[in-house]
Amino acid sequence: MIGECHCKSTARKQDGTWAGEIDMIWRFKYIMNGMAVQDETLKADGGHSGSIRQFNADSSKWYVHYYSSKGIPKILPAWEGEKKEDKIVLYREQKAPNGMDGSYRLTFYDMSETGYKWIGEWVDKSETVVYPTWKINCTRK
Repeated sequence: MIGECHCKSTARKQDGTWAGEIDMIWRFKYIMNGMAVQDETLKADGGHSGSIRQFNADSSKWYVHYYSSKGIPKILPAWEGEKKEDKIVLYREQKAPNGMDGSYRLTFYDMSETGYKWIGEWVDKSETVVYPTWKINCTRK
């Protein structure tokens, strides 16, 4: 994933339909002498974001701290996850708009030398209810 990809990003609108695709550049690089990965997204609509990704060898888990130009929280939200088969899957607890307990799940999949796909989904605790809200398809530059 290190390097730069040209991507198409689309998110769900409030009415539940999908918005049009937005062009995006997604860059990944090593930081902290190789102990972490930083990424940044540069979107054609002016919305930018990034994260710091640290791998904990003791737990074999990734911890991802996310930030965005659309809001500056006092504490950065964090996801926790790991590689499962050929995917990277990360979770952060989050209630659904109706109050149901669950998580926001981020998944990198179809990863290859030519690119990858990413999806953000709300899932209930048993992961039987899955509601995708954001999708990104990337091609390596």
